[in-house]
Amino acid sequence: AARWATVTFSIILVGIGAMTAWVVIRNPTSRILPIVLGIFGYTYGSLLGVFLLGALTKTRGSDKGNLIAMAAGFIAVAILSGLPSDVLKLCGLPPLPRLEWLPLIAFPWRITFGTIATFVVGIFFRTKPLQKN
Repeated sequence: AARWATVTFSIILVGIGAMTAWVVIRNPTSRILPIVLGIFGYTYGSLLGVFLLGALTKTRGSDKGNLIAMAAGFIAVAILSGLPSDVLKLCGLPPLPRLEWLPLIAFPWRITFGTIATFVVGIFFRTKPLQKN
């Protein structure tokens, strides 16, 4: 299972690298650092949120709860950074209407908001008690 997970993750990383290269080729004025840090912002916030949940609490966080919390962190960052509209624009479709009250965060803030969202959602899931043999 670990080998297949490694192969799958490598394919995902190659795909992300290819998409990043495609964006830079299509937009020569774009810089690579904001793109890479922007991509990290989607995933590292969720990882840090789950880590903090495990490190700071004893009775919170479960496997299922962590997956749901990580997905919620990713979705929160995607919405706050305008990802759905960006994807629609890349596909040649009109962007979604922007809600004026919803902030549009820059890439340095994505990890922070992803961490907060993941931690807050993860708090609602209890850790299963250990069974004594």
